[in-house]
Amino acid sequence: QGVNRFIQLADDSDEVLNLQGKSYGAFKLSAEEWKKLELMHNVLQFADFSTSIDSGINNLCKWYHKIDETNVYFICLMLDPNYKIAYVKSKWEPCDFDKGMRCLQIVFDKY
Repeated sequence: QGVNRFIQLADDSDEVLNLQGKSYGAFKLSAEEWKKLELMHNVLQFADFSTSIDSGINNLCKWYHKIDETNVYFICLMLDPNYKIAYVKSKWEPCDFDKGMRCLQIVFDKY
């Protein structure tokens, strides 16, 4: 309701007060900007969508940790000339990096 009242006041106003004599037209939103505001307004009408966001984050975490089940991903990053050790060391948690290095050493020694 508050957004609808704001829109009505903005559309009915001829000038913006206390802004050095500028008219409302100088601050008028384009049709595309109004569409974006309307979309945001509609999304915010949902009572609680944090449950859905949390579910999505949990799903991402589940799949992210699937790489823990194999050493192939780490080894591929280490052997890829575009990434190598500097990338992995800067992006992975230290404990995960150390674990990956141990796995790489085991596989390297095996072959």
